[in-house]
Amino acid sequence: MSRFNLKSLVLGIGIGIVITSFIGLIYSAGLTPQLSRDEIIERAKQFGMVFSEDIIKSE
Repeated sequence: MSRFNLKSLVLGIGIGIVITSFIGLIYSAGLTPQLSRDEIIERAKQFGMVFSEDIIKSE
């Protein structure tokens, strides 16, 4: 059993990263945001999140 050559290992990892990034770009290219900014803020408020400005003003 031969040992791995460091260059081959680094090359394989690099090729894997490049291929994974291309797949990610292709997959996410067709996606559009489903929620507007106001809808996101409303959902966050439902879960109890508040703006830091609101806390400072109330004190």
